[in-house]
Amino acid sequence: MKILLISIDLVLGTRILINVLKCQNFEVHNLQIVGIKYSDDFSDEVLHDIYDFVKGYEVVGLSFNSFYSLLAARLGNYLKGKGIKWVISGGPHVTALPKEAIKFSDVAVIHEAELTLPKLLRSLFKNEKSFSNVNGIVFKDRNGKVVNTGYPKFETNLNNIPFQSFCYEDITYYDFSNKTFKKPTIDNLFPHEGRNYFIMTSRGCPFKCTYCCNSLFAKVNNDFMKVRKRSVDNIISEMRKAKDFGFKGFYIADDNFLTFTFDEIKNFSRLYKSSIKLPFGVAGINPNNMRAIESAKKIELLLNAGLSDVRIGVQSGSNKTLKIFNRKYTAEELPGLVKIFENRKTIWKGAKNKLRVAVDFICDAPWENEKDKLATLNLANNLLSAYGVFFYTLIYLPGTDIYELALKENWLHDRERDIYLRGIAGVDDNIYNRLFFLVAILKERASRLPDEIIASVLDLHKDNPDLAEKFIDFIIKVVNDIESHHGFNLEHLTLHPYLKGFNKWEKTVGQRGRKVLFRSYHEPYG
Repeated sequence: MKILLISIDLVLGTRILINVLKCQNFEVHNLQIVGIKYSDDFSDEVLHDIYDFVKGYEVVGLSFNSFYSLLAARLGNYLKGKGIKWVISGGPHVTALPKEAIKFSDVAVIHEAELTLPKLLRSLFKNEKSFSNVNGIVFKDRNGKVVNTGYPKFETNLNNIPFQSFCYEDITYYDFSNKTFKKPTIDNLFPHEGRNYFIMTSRGCPFKCTYCCNSLFAKVNNDFMKVRKRSVDNIISEMRKAKDFGFKGFYIADDNFLTFTFDEIKNFSRLYKSSIKLPFGVAGINPNNMRAIESAKKIELLLNAGLSDVRIGVQSGSNKTLKIFNRKYTAEELPGLVKIFENRKTIWKGAKNKLRVAVDFICDAPWENEKDKLATLNLANNLLSAYGVFFYTLIYLPGTDIYELALKENWLHDRERDIYLRGIAGVDDNIYNRLFFLVAILKERASRLPDEIIASVLDLHKDNPDLAEKFIDFIIKVVNDIESHHGFNLEHLTLHPYLKGFNKWEKTVGQRGRKVLFRSYHEPYG
């Protein structure tokens, strides 16, 4: 029995499952759909192309997040209609809404699948009529009754989970924009430039931020919130393998790397510097991680080992919003918590000799008033002397606490329009977000607007909105024109290479009003 795992946008989870299954002697391949946006649709031609690739497989797994759930449903229904024997769905969206997922798949796998999926597949191979002995799945029995087998079992020792596959023979890309199949290369195995390798060092999270899928996982089983860490030797072993393969840097993409103990960080830094010594970034940093007395020493060790980039989830300058998000800090604390990253030097020469810092913010919360939005603007304007900005629109991801609150407060009127087609990459086009965009451009250049100017532009907007927007456009144009005239190279700025792939992406379907582009220096407004 041949197994095909289809991933829409997601990468790490599916590639780990490839090796999980291969280690247990399953024949498995991964088809990754790339170059696709939330608002795209599968034409009959595309569905036929994918089916033509899929038709030799008896089991197809669909992995996707909420933004691609409409596409997954269309693909799943099409494959079932064409006679594919088993369609299995998985991912965060399926964990939140398994009853929705089994409308277009035979079985929904809840949360982590490393233990569940092999057991489920063995049941399929035996032609068992019931899967009730497999924990962590939802399906319909022969009478059409929905069966939920309860909490999934999950691996408590992450060292037992194989490294992700980056073998070209295991993976095929379907390029949605060109409607072609192709094999990946080392330059596009991960969604950013520079041959940087994505890696996770832990699972679970002690924080329960209301907008995050971790609040969903806690409802499935609160044990998911317990942090499970890979050993330092295990992490370094995967990095060595990736380096030998040809990767030139690493992106540690989980929320808890800085919760590793001082001794663990010290050991990691020693081994990384002696056997890897490539630039690496750490994403998902919660400012609460910086409360520990040894935080500064940890950062110093990591910088000496090769740390080049960090990404911090600040999210808001409004205490009201921070409380609703359950962030466990106040706006007044934030400058002190993140100052540890101010103007730090790395071991790298030239464009990389300063630690590049990026900060996440979440915009467009329906409860925010002018005071809340101004507080976030002022915080962003004064947080650090220079950093890159990621700003997102607030999305009520199904199953999260903020989703439940949105249902209660009637903020969510149309799930398809307000979640699945809205996407996070972009923000509502209003004067606050346009000012935020301007603040972001200036902060990346180690500059800032005087707080009084921000207040004056907002006052001007009340009387003359058009003039206020033209003022913002003018400053952005001046910055761009000066840099263009002097051939200014932006490589030294605080932007991680990961951002470059999003700079020109514009979302035009499913949003409320127009959107500000996620990142762009030349076309600031969508």
